[in-house]
Amino acid sequence: MTKYSKTNLCLFGSYPVRINGRPHHLGISGPTESLFQYLLVNIGKEVRREFLAELFWRGSSAGRSRSALNSAICRIKRQLVDVEGVEVVCDGPAVFLGITETVKVDVQELTETVHSISLSETMSAGLADRLYKALDVCDAPFLDGVTSDWVLTERERMFNIQIRGKTILMHWLGQQRRYEDALDIGRRLLAADPARETTQCEMMWLYVLNGQRAQALRQFQEFRCWLKSELGIEPMQETRALYDHIQLELNGGRSGKTSQRSDTEVKETRRVSFNVLLDGIERSRRELYEILCSQFP
Repeated sequence: MTKYSKTNLCLFGSYPVRINGRPHHLGISGPTESLFQYLLVNIGKEVRREFLAELFWRGSSAGRSRSALNSAICRIKRQLVDVEGVEVVCDGPAVFLGITETVKVDVQELTETVHSISLSETMSAGLADRLYKALDVCDAPFLDGVTSDWVLTERERMFNIQIRGKTILMHWLGQQRRYEDALDIGRRLLAADPARETTQCEMMWLYVLNGQRAQALRQFQEFRCWLKSELGIEPMQETRALYDHIQLELNGGRSGKTSQRSDTEVKETRRVSFNVLLDGIERSRRELYEILCSQFP
């Protein structure tokens, strides 16, 4: 049969296999499909046959579960014949999904990109573009429609990687004065996790930098109402202090006098303040992590 030129494996979304950019239906279902999804999540990792038989054919006798596993592997192998660069390897007591270097995996690209970024160094434009594209590809739900218990841990892990990647990208865009783009990433962050108070603060300051101080105040007020309604609590003191600072500036200061500084000076001061805010947030995160590690070794 003719081999296809380009294969992508996509754990984000409903179609795990895409060939030349189009969804490729493997024609499998039930435990066989679940087995393939598990191997896909664990690409390159050897998994013992006994474990897989117990996981997907629990309740059957040892002989019947082994037979069902072998049949499922055969069906998957047949469906992968025309998928270039992907195969199920099962020559010994273990089974794994093998891929060649030409096969792109959305999870691997996102994970490697996020982990390659050092918080202590300035991100390059090229790396930022790579992160942007990886996040965009992984914008769909992780293994959409799969509700098995084994996928929950991996889904949570990938959610955290997405959050970290979006946070890094929002910071970089803000530092580059691309405020509208940074705000867009911030909205996506809060859509996924509205309780992230540090992101709420960063959004408020980005609105200020973008000349939208009234919107910055509305951001706080909407967040405060959400917290009260959903959790019955008030924002942190630091968030309230930022709100008071922005409100004071919007009202022209305590004396009501207009600042004599030029617009350029004001914008530069705000940009520096934004970078200081980001540095403070990252420092607080590291300090909290160190404290937790010392208390719970």
